[in-house]
This record gives sequence, C-alpha cells and structure tokens, in this order.
Amino acid sequence: MPWIQVYTPVAGNLGLSALVAAIPLVVIFVCLALFKMKAHKAGLLALASAMLIAITVWGMPAKLAGLATAQGAAFGLFPVFYIVITTIFLYNITVKGGQFEIIRASLAGVTADRRLQALLIAFCFGAFIEGAAGFGTPVAIAGATLAGLGFQPLYAAGVCLVANTAPVAFGAIGIPIVALAGVMGYGDDGMMKLSTMVGRQLPFISVIIPFYVIMIMVGWKKTIEILPAIIVCGVTFALSQWATATYLGPYLPDVTASLASIIALVLLLRVWQPKTIYTFAHEAPVTGATEHHYTTGEVFRAWSPYLALTVMVLLWGIPSIKTVLDKSTVEIEVKGLHNMIVKKVAKPEDTLTKIAAASAEIDRQLTLLSPADPQQAAIVAKLMELKEFETQLAAVEQGLVGQGAVLTDERLKACDIVSKKMAETQKLCKELVKTAVVPANQFKPLDKALADHLPLKVAAKYKFNFMSAAGTAILIAAFLSALICGVGFADTFRILGKTLYDMRFPALTVASVLGLAYVMNASGMTNCLGLIFTKTGHWFPFIAPFLGWLGVFLTGSDTSSNVLFGGLQKATAEQLGISPILTGAANTSGGVMGKMISPQSLAVATAATGMVGEEGTLFRFTLKHSIFLTILVGIIVYLQAYVLQWMIP
Repeated sequence: MPWIQVYTPVAGNLGLSALVAAIPLVVIFVCLALFKMKAHKAGLLALASAMLIAITVWGMPAKLAGLATAQGAAFGLFPVFYIVITTIFLYNITVKGGQFEIIRASLAGVTADRRLQALLIAFCFGAFIEGAAGFGTPVAIAGATLAGLGFQPLYAAGVCLVANTAPVAFGAIGIPIVALAGVMGYGDDGMMKLSTMVGRQLPFISVIIPFYVIMIMVGWKKTIEILPAIIVCGVTFALSQWATATYLGPYLPDVTASLASIIALVLLLRVWQPKTIYTFAHEAPVTGATEHHYTTGEVFRAWSPYLALTVMVLLWGIPSIKTVLDKSTVEIEVKGLHNMIVKKVAKPEDTLTKIAAASAEIDRQLTLLSPADPQQAAIVAKLMELKEFETQLAAVEQGLVGQGAVLTDERLKACDIVSKKMAETQKLCKELVKTAVVPANQFKPLDKALADHLPLKVAAKYKFNFMSAAGTAILIAAFLSALICGVGFADTFRILGKTLYDMRFPALTVASVLGLAYVMNASGMTNCLGLIFTKTGHWFPFIAPFLGWLGVFLTGSDTSSNVLFGGLQKATAEQLGISPILTGAANTSGGVMGKMISPQSLAVATAATGMVGEEGTLFRFTLKHSIFLTILVGIIVYLQAYVLQWMIP
C-alpha cells in the first residue's frame, strides 16, 4: 500500500509543522552564513536533518526517504553536474592553451576609456564567462582584469558584482534552469517554459544594467557622454537573451547575448567614439587603446573554442538531431519509490462533493456535443463511461464517510480506474479542440471540475540520456577545443582528471542539496511550507523573487537557491491558482540580484582585486543596489501575474 503524504503532522497545526519543515533550510543557512562551513559539509548536514525529520515527524518510511534522496543525488550528478564538469573542462583547456589570455588582451585593446572598458569587460566579457563557466569565475576573472588595467579595487570589484546580475540565471550553460526544472518535476517542455519565462523577466533588467553600472561608477554626466554605447550594449544583450531563452532554451542565452553585445559594441566604436577618453583621477590622461601584439588570426583562434561550444549546443537542440540522439535514452523506474507515495488524499466527504460537481459538468458537456459527428460521438461515449465509474467511486466513498483521509485497497483501485478514464477523455477533448470542431474553451469547465479530483500517485523515474544531454555537446566541444588550442592528447586527459578532482567537493554539494530537495518534496515538507506562503495571498508574486534573492545571498548560487525553493514556489503557486512557471522563474530572476551581496561572491571579488579583508566595505557598496533591483523584479513578476498574463507561456 502506498504511503500517504501529510502536511500538518505536528499537532495537526500548519504553523508548527511549517516551523519544523523549515529546519533543514535553517541548518544549511546557519552553517553557511554563521559558521562559515564548507558548502558540501553544510549540504550533508541539511540533508541528514531533512531525512531525520521526514522519517520521525512526517512518518515517511525510511526506505522511501532513502530512495528519494538517492534519486535527487543521481539527478544532481547527471545531468546537472555533468554540464558543470564539461563546461569547466572546456574553460581549463582554453586557459592551458593560452587562448584565454588572448581573449582578455583583445578586449582590453579595444578602447582606453574606463567606462567602455567596464562595459566590455565587466558586463559583456563577465556575462560570457558566466555563461561558459559560472560558479564564481566571472567576478574573479573580470575583476582581476579591470584591476590589472588600473581600476581602483573597489570599483573593479563592485562594478563586476553588479554587472554579473544580468547573466547569472543562465550561467554555466543554463544550470540554474536545468536544476529548477528537475526539482519542480518538469521535463524538457517544462524546462523550455521556465527558460521562456525567465527570458521575459530578466531582459527588462539586463537592458538597464549597463546604464546602471556606469552610473554608479562615474555619475550621471559622464554616463550620458557614452549613452550610444550603453544603448547598443544593453539593447543587444537584452534582445539576444530574450530570443535565445525563448526559442533555443536555457543553455546559450549568456553566450549568444554576450558575444552579440561584444560584436555590436566593437563595431560601434569603429564609427563612434566619446568626445573625451575618461580615466580615473589618479591616472595620467591617455589618447588611445592599449596595444596588443596578437594578430587577427590569433584572436579568432582564441575565441574559436566558444564558437565550437555554441555550434555544438545549437546542433544538439535541433529537433531532428535530438530525436535521433534520444533513441539511446534509458528511463529507469526507481523501484520501491515509483508510485509508492500518494498525495492529495481527501476526506471521502470532500470527494463526494467533487464527484457531484464533476458529474454535473459531464451532463452539461453531453448537451453541448453532437453524437452525429464521429469525433464528438467518441467523446460522448467516453464521458458516459467516466460518469459510470464516477458513480462507482461515489459508492466506495460513501462507505468510508467519517473515517478521515484513509486509502483502502478498494478506494485506490476505484480511483485508479477513474484516473485512467479521465486521462483518456481529456486526451480526446484536446484532439477535438485542436481540430477546431468545438470552441477552444469548451472543455475548460470540465478540466476544472476534474482537477484535484483524485489522489495523485507520485512517479519516480530517472532518465539517463547521455547522448542527447547538453553536457555531451559541451564535452565534444571541449575535445575540439583541445585540437584548436594545440593541447596534446595526454595534456587534455590530464586536464580532465584535474577538473574532476578539483570539482569533487562541488559535486558532493550539488548531490546533497538535490537529495535534500527531493526528500523534502517527497515527504510533503515542501508543500507544508508552500501552504504557509499562501497566507501572503495576492502579494506572493511580488514576494517570490525575494525568496530566490535570500537563497542566493546565503548559498552564493542561483542553482542552489532554485533547488531549495523551486518546490516551494510550485506548491505555493498551485495553492493560490498562480502559474508555477511564473513563480519558479521569479525565484531565478530574483535570485540573481542576491549574487552581488553573497558572502561567497564578496570573498571571490575581494581576492581577485586585492581587497581581502574589505568584504564589509564591498557589501555596503552593493547592498542598496541588490535590494533596489530585486524590488524591480518583484514589480515585473507582480504585473505578469495579474496584468500581463499573456507573457506567461
């Protein structure tokens, strides 16, 4: 008999249950923020606390808790961390081949104006590194580059932190979106919708970030002097980010947007230059760009690995190629967990009310359909079958009245039969609407009447799609890059081994945090927290980005924040009747604004710019910008929830 998920195990009280359910999140936050513990240790402790609470408080069988944890950890390692490993591997190859130094020099040599250098390096190049590698490297590399060019350390670090907000959601070849889709239980279609939704939120911020960065760096007057460059940079990036996220998916928005904005800015500077070249007060005036000795061919070769990356990921996204590659996919049912958890088990009295409403709606639909039409006649037959099985289910429910939310063999069998007939009926209804035989919204009342009608068995399947996985496209691009960069066979595999070794603790972190998310989702702890957040009611879309912001502030990762709060965003949205796609995307979009104040980001930025020990100064510099930008995201999401609903895919 499947285990029934409960949401108020602590004295039947939602508030007390939510406090207990929040303990694993508190554990990871306290370990990271107060005890300065390593992320993998904090993740393991939080996971252990979640499993203990799931078993002892929620009454979840230990076997189910263990299997849910294992499924989450497996998803964390593949496909999530597989993308990370291959991305870092490619990046390390370009460094070993000396190509990355050429990339940096080529950008620094475009202009001597410090404002334009900030646009090119902090914003465009930083976004490129975020898309290609992520995980702290953009701020470290871009910050060190600016400091090396003569930027004051505070400006070098602060400018890079603020500029890095635009690309974080699609960092490391889309890892935050991939992980978010996983914890929300979405497949490729759902992941594409999340990518599209983020692509309809972040570009509104991305388009103003170049102006915002230069404004806090030099003030209004000096910013207006390079307004053409700011507009070209911001608009090109935002449009490219929107188009890629909407039509190609979450893997390449940062890479395409950053490359497009770099090219657009370089082309602009060939026909336009600011009247005066801006330098800092402590510097001597300059009249031209910093020269480098690299030829055009050398510069093109340096960028080639990332062009190969773009081409490979694009090829992997072509439907015909993806279909062929997907033939090797192995879908594994997690034995002992698949369909062994049931949620939304209602009291028989409540189910009887829903059955009555569903039967009434079936009767209404029968009056609207014409049996003379073969397609409609098929649906009429299915509806009559469905009503007959609903009547049989009602008889079973009637016999259980007064016994609470129990799940007997007889009730489960009756529900399974009705569920099967419901699925068959709704499939035919969709086909009828698709052929325009009936109005598009005719069956919406039926769908509403059947929603939350029955207990829901939780599927547990693990999909191993090695050939069609984005990580495999990146891996191939990495080996191609080794050839382009002149890195030998032995060195290539040495780099791969070192990459795997260096990333062992991050791998453990990702596996433990995803295990934590899965066990919280499977036990019902996430739904419990979601029910608490429904108390915010109408304001939840505005609050949703702040959850992501809080998660990134404390964990330093938009991916970790999505894993921790993705299930919560979905559960709350479903309870409030809001699109989970919207609130899940809001967690991502809001989360990026917490990156600039995250202790991990501050530590990386200060180390890269020679400001070790000045984390507090940098925090005070970025905090107000972080809060302001998160408020903007909250307003955007609120408007999309209630005014601009057409923007939700």
